[in-house]
Amino acid sequence: MYKPKRSRSSQEVYNERSEESSLNKKGKIRIKKQASSGSSSRESLEYRPRNSNKFDRESIERAKKNNNNVVQFKANNENRKRYDDYDEDDFDSYEYPSLFRRIVKKLLVVFLVLFLIGGSAGFLYVRSIVSDMPVLTKKMVYQSYINDDPVPLSKIPKTLRNAVISIEDQRFYKHGGIDTRSLIRSFVNNLTSDSTQGGSTIDMQLSKNLLTNNERTMKRKIQDMYNAKMLNKIMTKDEILEAYLNNIYLGKSAYGVQDGAQLYFGKDVSKLTFGQSTMLAGITNNPGVYQNYEQAKKRQAVVLYKMYELGYIKEHVYKAQLYRDTPFKSEIDR
Repeated sequence: MYKPKRSRSSQEVYNERSEESSLNKKGKIRIKKQASSGSSSRESLEYRPRNSNKFDRESIERAKKNNNNVVQFKANNENRKRYDDYDEDDFDSYEYPSLFRRIVKKLLVVFLVLFLIGGSAGFLYVRSIVSDMPVLTKKMVYQSYINDDPVPLSKIPKTLRNAVISIEDQRFYKHGGIDTRSLIRSFVNNLTSDSTQGGSTIDMQLSKNLLTNNERTMKRKIQDMYNAKMLNKIMTKDEILEAYLNNIYLGKSAYGVQDGAQLYFGKDVSKLTFGQSTMLAGITNNPGVYQNYEQAKKRQAVVLYKMYELGYIKEHVYKAQLYRDTPFKSEIDR
């Protein structure tokens, strides 16, 4: 007997869809087409588990790792090929330092070693000399005066003071007893020319005149340099200049500018003219030579130029004095 097909209610349809939905959540059914040997294709069902995302991540990481290994392998092969392409001649093309550069390098090393050794020995030598020297005081300086009748600096013409500073120690008021520039300049000049040039400051010359001696030794030079530094600690620059001008040797047993003014011009030092002051300043360098008037006149020209160069006098004063006579007393008495 034929039974007509019963129509499904909406509730049954809803229940059926709910079951399909839950089934899809537990596991999805994917239709995968596979190529068959013939012209037709068939569909195959593949079950995908719930935690397939984890498997996919692991597969991706594994693929990346394999890919990195492949890339590294290719890079190694490329490097190996690159190195294999070098010939022995390529390694022989390395340029070694030239013989000149190697010699210069060795000389610099030797010089540095010698400098360190010499510097250490020099320091010990200087220290041994200085340690034996007495403590310098102002009283010791005044007691060493050669001139028994000194004059204060205020009675010495300013022109004479400026002339002596210009020709003997142009940086007198700027250094502390030792003029490094002057020492280096004199050292270079003595090496490169036949003329000799001293690097002694007025402070060092005062030490030689009153505290040490005239010996041309390294020991005496070191003592003068040490005394020059000490003088600047216990005396002012004007006091040092006053002591120097009162004890400087000017020839024929004359010590100090007062005796020199009487010897060469027959007058007190405070009465000296501009020309006489510049003449007397020039004699201080070498009294044995410049006590001759003609030689003293030539030396005066050098003093005048230095004063003009340093700004102590104007150009017209410098040029005018060059052609003006400044006779000595001995020249007048003839």
